[in-house]
Amino acid sequence: MSQPIFKIRKLSYAKRGRVRLSIINFEIHRGIVYVIMGQAGAGKSTLLELLAGSIRPTAGTLLYDDQSLAQSGVRQRHAREVCFVPQQLPSGWRTVEHYMLKNLMTATWSTGTPSERLKTVSKQMDVTDLLKRPLHSLSPGERRWINLTVHMACDAKVLIIDEVEQHLSYDALDLVRRQIQRKSHHEGTTVILSTMNPTHIRHLSGVAVTLDRGRIAMIRSLRTADGGRSGQAASGSRRAAVSASRPARPTGEAQKASASVRGAQKTAQPSKGNATPNKTAKRAAGRRPQQQDNGRSRPPAESSPRAARPDSN
Repeated sequence: MSQPIFKIRKLSYAKRGRVRLSIINFEIHRGIVYVIMGQAGAGKSTLLELLAGSIRPTAGTLLYDDQSLAQSGVRQRHAREVCFVPQQLPSGWRTVEHYMLKNLMTATWSTGTPSERLKTVSKQMDVTDLLKRPLHSLSPGERRWINLTVHMACDAKVLIIDEVEQHLSYDALDLVRRQIQRKSHHEGTTVILSTMNPTHIRHLSGVAVTLDRGRIAMIRSLRTADGGRSGQAASGSRRAAVSASRPARPTGEAQKASASVRGAQKTAQPSKGNATPNKTAKRAAGRRPQQQDNGRSRPPAESSPRAARPDSN
């Protein structure tokens, strides 16, 4: 089994006397999509900022590639290999092209020149017509789109996105979702993103982590849109992507991860005593028409970047 890219051990973060995050034991594995969910104030942004190196833990250990992020040399390598898309939008008088090239140059280990990567991703995400415009002239949606575009083009080992749905339309989210899945499945990028709305990531395959008041409340496997696991999600490496937030067992990491997924799935199942089969069936039947008639049809799988990109309004 490959070495986890992040390891969390008895980690906590406090601000102004309040503990905002407390995680006993958690691991993030390579090439997997992790979706951090929870209500406002659950600790999603705090966890992502810790993983991105924007803030430092109050106590505990955070390892990157099995080395402590407290070491300066590890922090420097981490900064080159991890891309973070915060909620804050980029701004300034420089052009979009200058902003994108500056960010692309930081990924020194990536293949291809920054100019080549800029040209490729500009076509993929349909931002070629924005390159010569100053950042401050763009709408919030366009600036968010530019920020996502440039960080996806960095070829980072880890891509972290805080509140992936921010300022984006349904079509734009669908395109971002497909790009995230491609980076994970075909490029081996570890993707960690947060959301307050689980419907925004229902077509992703990976691992869902639910936070509640700064603690891990649930870990489960994300399933694809057709209700089954994706090919990677069903593989041994995918099952091993989930680490339980409890002390390690001597029976091996694969068994631990498999047990944690089964336990999370049992937790997610409703109790049999909550409702009779007939009532449950009636409620399910009543929900189906609402999902079909809610006015938001799913965009085509191959919707164009032009249709998905936020406008300037």
